[in-house]
Amino acid sequence: MALEKLLPSNLIIPAESFSADRLAKNAQDLGYAQAETLEALIWDYELYAQLQKRISGLCRLKGGAAVQLYVPIERQRASVDVDILTTIPQPEMQLLLEEVSRNYDAEPPYLQFEPFVPDEPAAIEALHSYTTLAPTSLGQKWQLEDGTIVEARMIKLDVHETRNLPPGEKRADIVAGISLGYQPICVQRGYLIAEKFLTQARGTVGVPDDRYQDLPKHLYDLDSLLLALDGIETLQGAARWLPTLIGEQGRQWKGDAGVESVMEDLETSLLNIAIIDYSDERQRYGNAIKRLETLYLPSGARMRLHRWATMAARALAIARLLRLILQGKENITQELHAQAKRLANEINRYPKPSQLAKILYERLPASIRQTRQLRGSPPERLFWLLIDWKNLNELEDIILGM
Repeated sequence: MALEKLLPSNLIIPAESFSADRLAKNAQDLGYAQAETLEALIWDYELYAQLQKRISGLCRLKGGAAVQLYVPIERQRASVDVDILTTIPQPEMQLLLEEVSRNYDAEPPYLQFEPFVPDEPAAIEALHSYTTLAPTSLGQKWQLEDGTIVEARMIKLDVHETRNLPPGEKRADIVAGISLGYQPICVQRGYLIAEKFLTQARGTVGVPDDRYQDLPKHLYDLDSLLLALDGIETLQGAARWLPTLIGEQGRQWKGDAGVESVMEDLETSLLNIAIIDYSDERQRYGNAIKRLETLYLPSGARMRLHRWATMAARALAIARLLRLILQGKENITQELHAQAKRLANEINRYPKPSQLAKILYERLPASIRQTRQLRGSPPERLFWLLIDWKNLNELEDIILGM
């Protein structure tokens, strides 16, 4: 059946944005290996648009789809799931999705919303998931339970119910060069940074081992958000959200002790990734990156493993800065953050990077220097690994005095 017959007439996103020609052209122009995941991303925004149209004051877009609207086009990635934050109770949300389905008036099995319960449900409170089959212009096949093969792709909606909806922000009506036809209302950047940081706390509230392949995706999103920062205010906002988001991961993490445990685990986890190219996890993490590159990333965002380690080192330094804010030392963080960004820029312009790398390597803690291969690392990675926010003046003397 032709796409034009499958697409409902009352889409919010322009129908042309779903065309095979448009998806293929934008995928080629931006270097996506597969146009199919770009198509899934556009469906993410379409499904959210239907909810925003009906309950705009009661919902927010979050997760990966929201992140892409805060970062430059060269860092935007594709996504296959959509995360929605809402104050609407689950029974009402079920009725709302049924209304959306009726409004589409699509031929079954398309755009019917079914509750989804994974084999190992997440411990996150008030999370309700749904799946739906969306029409595809790219010829993807899906087998129904009765064995029938249809041209469709599966989209999952994760609906997070909350009592207190965070402030929202209207974002641009275009992603990956494709028109959305509306401005999604997203959670703010600080919320997203806090959320993405927590995915990396692998021993507590982060990505579980059975979803290890998602770790690089979340680190990539986090790094994209951090690189786009224009001031400390967003990080201060992230710090304010951390206790709330940590507490939502389970009762055992509520309160100051829970926050401290998660933040310690976050630093440990990020440090392990910051030296991933020399650890026993090298191959496993590398395979997860290859999957991410094949499915989701534009060609300009594909990097060697040591660049991913540098992302983790930068995130580690910022995690330590967030702990300072949580400890009530917010007044000193603006100057520290600005100084660190300035020094990182100096390092990237340094005429003799190998010489600087040797000097920085010698200042690493003994436990990290045991990984001797780090001696040949890019100096920026070593710089972020070294930062404990008490030694910036010393590091500045080294970097500017050579």
